[in-house]
Amino acid sequence: MGRTKARPRPTEEETLSCINATCACCGKVMRYAYDNWRSVSLLNGRVIRLRLKIRRCDNAKCERYHKPYRPEGEGRWVLPGHEFGLEVIALVGELRYRGHRSVPEIHQALRERRVEISERAVTHLLVT
Repeated sequence: MGRTKARPRPTEEETLSCINATCACCGKVMRYAYDNWRSVSLLNGRVIRLRLKIRRCDNAKCERYHKPYRPEGEGRWVLPGHEFGLEVIALVGELRYRGHRSVPEIHQALRERRVEISERAVTHLLVT
């Protein structure tokens, strides 16, 4: 079953740029290619919209030719493929494995902290 209501709108925006502007393989400067956007829900109820400035190597002889190089700071906010911040994932793990709470109890605890999350998303966070 899909979502029954839309994700909450971002309340803030953060721009992340690559720290390293040179290709790790060939050493040439990578050019700015495009922006990616993703929203991250945090434990305090905030929803941050991340603007990721993606770079790519233009050296046709390089093994990383045209492969995206994402900002290093993205990992400080969220894991790849997730929409909830690291602090939410850590709390879910703590409540489940240290507190021995069930999925509905974890879901309720997160909702009390103003995190918009479904029970299915809590289950997904536990198995990934």
